[in-house]
Amino acid sequence: METMQIAVAAAGLWTAPDAVREVDALALTTPTDLAAWAAAQGPAERRELWGRLDTQVLLGDTVLVDDVKDGWAQVVVPSQPCRKDPRGYPGWLPLSQLAAPAEETGEQVVVTVPKTDIRVTPGGEVLIADVSFATILPVQETSADWVRVNLPGGGTGYLPRADVSAYPSENLPTAEQLLTTGRQFLGLMYLAGGVTAHGLDCSGLTYGLYRRFGQVIPRDATDQYAVGERIDLADLAPGDLMFFRKPDTGFVYHVGLCAEVVDGWPSMLHCSQTDWDTLDGPITEVRHEHLFAARRLVG
Repeated sequence: METMQIAVAAAGLWTAPDAVREVDALALTTPTDLAAWAAAQGPAERRELWGRLDTQVLLGDTVLVDDVKDGWAQVVVPSQPCRKDPRGYPGWLPLSQLAAPAEETGEQVVVTVPKTDIRVTPGGEVLIADVSFATILPVQETSADWVRVNLPGGGTGYLPRADVSAYPSENLPTAEQLLTTGRQFLGLMYLAGGVTAHGLDCSGLTYGLYRRFGQVIPRDATDQYAVGERIDLADLAPGDLMFFRKPDTGFVYHVGLCAEVVDGWPSMLHCSQTDWDTLDGPITEVRHEHLFAARRLVG
C-alpha cells in the first residue's frame, strides 16, 4: 500500500473508473477545471452523479493506494471516515491527480474562504486555481500578506494570508462560528458528492464546516448521525445537526445545521437537493415530518 496525496484543487472519488461520463472530462484532468465542470451541469446532469461520484478529496489530502489499473488508482481517504471501510472513504480517482506527500513542517493552515488561488510568487501567476474551503496544507513561511505552503510533489506556492487560518483549532466550533461560516455558501447549487465551492451536498457542507475548525467527522449523513451528543428534538438549538429519514425505509437521507427555533419550528442551514440550492430558512412540512434526531457537537 502506497501513501500519496491529492495534487489538484479537488479530485472526484468515483465508484468505478467506468462511472465517469463525457461531461466529467474536465474533472479528470491535471489541473482540473472544476468551475467549467460544474457550470456544464444542471439538475439533470447532477442527478446522474448518484451512484457515480461518492465524494471529492481536497488538495493535500492523503490517500492510501490499494491498486492501480489503467491509469486509475483505487484508494481510501483516511480524512473522510466512512462505514464502507474502517480506513476511510473508498473509491477510484485518476492516478495523474496524485503525487508524493508534501513535506510536513509541524505547522498547517486551513482555507477559510469558499475558494482561493495558490500562486507561484506573492501576487504572481496562479499555480493552482480554485483551491477549496477547508483545504489543509503545511506552512513553509509566513509574511504580512502571504503564506508559503508546501505542496504534494515537492513544490511550494503562496496563499493570501487573509484567506487562511492556523489549523487545527484547539476548541470545538461554536454555533455562531458554524452558521456564519456556512452562510458563505448560500445560493450554491447542490452537487451530489460535492465538498467544494463549486457544489456541495448536504453532508459535504457539514463535513467541511467541522473540518475547517479542526474536527474530523464522518463524510456521509448516515455516519454523521453517530457523532456528538444525542439531543431531544424538544431541546433543539442553533448549531445542532438535524437528521432526516424516509418513513418507509428509515434511511437517513439529509442533514443540516439548526439556525434557530421559533415557536417549536426550526430553521435550518443546509444544502438541499430538493431545492438544488443552499438555503437558510424554516424547514418545510415534509422535512418536519421526516426530522427524527439531532446531535450536538459545539463549543
